[in-house]
Amino acid sequence: MNIKKHWFLILLSLVSSMLSYSQQLSCSLVVKGNITLSDSSNTDLSSASVYIRQINRQIQVESNGDFIVRNLCPGRFEFRISYVGYKSIDTTLTVRDNTAFGFVLINQTQLLSDITITSRILKKNELTVEVKDTLGGLAIEETRGLSLGESLKNIAGVNSLQSGPNISKPIIHGVYSNRILIVNNGVRQEGQTWGNDHAPEIDPFIATKFSVIKGPASIRYGSDAIGGVVLVDPADMPRTPGVDGNVNLVAMTNGRVGVGSAMIEQAFGDKLEGLSWRLQGTLRKAGNARAADYYLGNTGFNEDDYSATMQYNKAHYGLQLYYSMFNTRIGIATASVVGSIGDLYAAFTRSQPIDTAGFTYNIVRPYQTVNHQLFKTSGYIDLSKNLGRIEGTYAYQRDVRKEYDADVSFNDSMNANNIPDLNFQLNTQTVDLAWEHPAIKNKIVGSIGFNFITHSNIEQGTSYQQLIPNFLDYGGGIYAIEKFQTRKWIFEGGIRYDYRWLQAYALDPTNPTIEIKPIYNWQNATVNLGAEYKFSDHFYTMYNFGTAWRPPQVIELFANGIHQSAAAFEIGDSSLTLEKAYNNNLSFIFGGEKFSFEVGFYVNYFHHYIYLKPDSLPVQTIQGAFPAFTYTQVNALFEGLDLNITYDITKHLRLVSKTSIVRARNETTNEWLINIPADRYDNSIRYHWDSTGKWKSFFIGIGNLAVSRQIRVPPNSDYVVPPPGYDLWGMEAGCSIPFYKRYIDINLIVTNLTNVSYRDYLNRFRYYMDDLGRNISLRVMVPF
Repeated sequence: MNIKKHWFLILLSLVSSMLSYSQQLSCSLVVKGNITLSDSSNTDLSSASVYIRQINRQIQVESNGDFIVRNLCPGRFEFRISYVGYKSIDTTLTVRDNTAFGFVLINQTQLLSDITITSRILKKNELTVEVKDTLGGLAIEETRGLSLGESLKNIAGVNSLQSGPNISKPIIHGVYSNRILIVNNGVRQEGQTWGNDHAPEIDPFIATKFSVIKGPASIRYGSDAIGGVVLVDPADMPRTPGVDGNVNLVAMTNGRVGVGSAMIEQAFGDKLEGLSWRLQGTLRKAGNARAADYYLGNTGFNEDDYSATMQYNKAHYGLQLYYSMFNTRIGIATASVVGSIGDLYAAFTRSQPIDTAGFTYNIVRPYQTVNHQLFKTSGYIDLSKNLGRIEGTYAYQRDVRKEYDADVSFNDSMNANNIPDLNFQLNTQTVDLAWEHPAIKNKIVGSIGFNFITHSNIEQGTSYQQLIPNFLDYGGGIYAIEKFQTRKWIFEGGIRYDYRWLQAYALDPTNPTIEIKPIYNWQNATVNLGAEYKFSDHFYTMYNFGTAWRPPQVIELFANGIHQSAAAFEIGDSSLTLEKAYNNNLSFIFGGEKFSFEVGFYVNYFHHYIYLKPDSLPVQTIQGAFPAFTYTQVNALFEGLDLNITYDITKHLRLVSKTSIVRARNETTNEWLINIPADRYDNSIRYHWDSTGKWKSFFIGIGNLAVSRQIRVPPNSDYVVPPPGYDLWGMEAGCSIPFYKRYIDINLIVTNLTNVSYRDYLNRFRYYMDDLGRNISLRVMVPF
């Protein structure tokens, strides 16, 4: 992989874009807007903020609240409207012709969760000084049918840690696992505690927007949000009386994947005004995936997901009930099943598995099943004008994971009940309370909050070794956040204190017949400071410093056995201590009429960083041979940058370039750290136009993803050396077709167009097999 070549291309596009900045405007659509305040008609609104995500532009607002956005191309745009002391609006608007919108901002003391944009009600989204990227609108529609981890890879700085073709979880700025907190519809997702290979139990179809907060977000979301937060946000509940909905259909050639998802919702009027409901469900099915030259045996999956929401909102109070269920059965590639250590080393050296199956939808051992249920109730109440508002959320989650080895266990063979080798049930309860005080002199806003969480884990498997013991834990935290805004500056600061308690019921590693009950206590404080400065309407910068910490997880402390879904033998260390992080993020954002860029730099230091280190030798068990890994701690330094460039070459032609680079050092041993993403360069060019006829928003594009070989690893630090880098080409096309006064959206996407054979360094199954070959995806969204 020629790294210099990619840097040259990026530099060339940057220079040429800047030289061409003064050329004529690319598109001619005009959007006019007006901002008004619900409780005032004479306020100077020139310091209000209007930001459009897709074009990285800050729009100048007149003192009377008027603003104009010129030279837009047809499409969907994410608008953020904000003003100190008032609820910010964060919404996606479709622009097909010259149009106008009106926005009404609600005072913090008036409404908790409702903001009016003309006749629509939109729930608030907290605005903070943080590095935050959002995937929504057309961008999220183009990921429909993919897992959450795969969908987020479209954001610069975000990768995924994989275990085969169907299991992935997000990596942000090189860190992963329990350092990344996922907030699903306002509730922290619990179910990933057991390992790096466990994908989030979330149906991406419930969301209309994914947001990624890069860097520490511990003040608001919890002390363990060291690496960042992924926000999975569903659409706002309807407020206009009537029934609405949509159907999404997806078909993919690789694995012969079929996906169907439907949503229906209704808002009532008259005497039931304020009452609304929503039902949603998804079915996914896939057979064996295919690499460029062969099928990947036992890599199919089945999934069915459901959710239901009911909401009742009035002017000064409201209540929402939410329930979701996620069910999946995922095959574990047979290529990872090895009988002896000699066979394991032989598998490491093969270019393809010795047993390459054909295509089938059948899923056999080894496999895993997951059932995740979430129940949430949340509400708010407005106090008097001088007392602010209070909101609260209670959530219960039950996560049941069963993992089945390739060989039937002795107990299973006796009674033929298909008893899993590993069987976990994790029960989680969380409580969140927050008080937002009234704005002070219309410039200072803030909140004080409290969080509580408790887990109980029950293990009922038949494995003769204990991967995860039974345990009980609880924890709580209190926090305060304040924000001050002037015309040019935004300052934000926060502080938080957390306490965690854990008791495990583990087997003594020296004598497995004896149960031990160790108790752990942890407590610490975290701080966060941020500032944003607006140089002009088109250019601003942000800096954020934050501390964070997390206690070692149960699997990191006590693992001692075969992790079926990871095809690995994992060993914990009960002496692990707190992991602490000190994070710095600096970003520059420029949004012009034809050219925009966003560049972010980060330097993050970890004290006692915990990671899974490959042992020098594999382990032979009665169930086969497995690569062995031990959880260990070192001091680590992460440095890197994310670069986003968008340039409108002509009226219809747009170039998008994304670069992600991360460097991570083991400061304890003064060498590189393993399992860090390689340099990644994602470039695409799209031609789009809007027909004068009934069909709208045609586009066609081509893209290239170039991933370098990860050469920054210690020698002899893994069972297999990092694979070569790779280049993947892709194509896309789409349009909107009129359908009963609405539009059916259709897009066709081809990935790995040239059917390249490759292995990704962050795929743990690269030891045994290649990654996915060519895949053609057809997506259709039908509204009604």
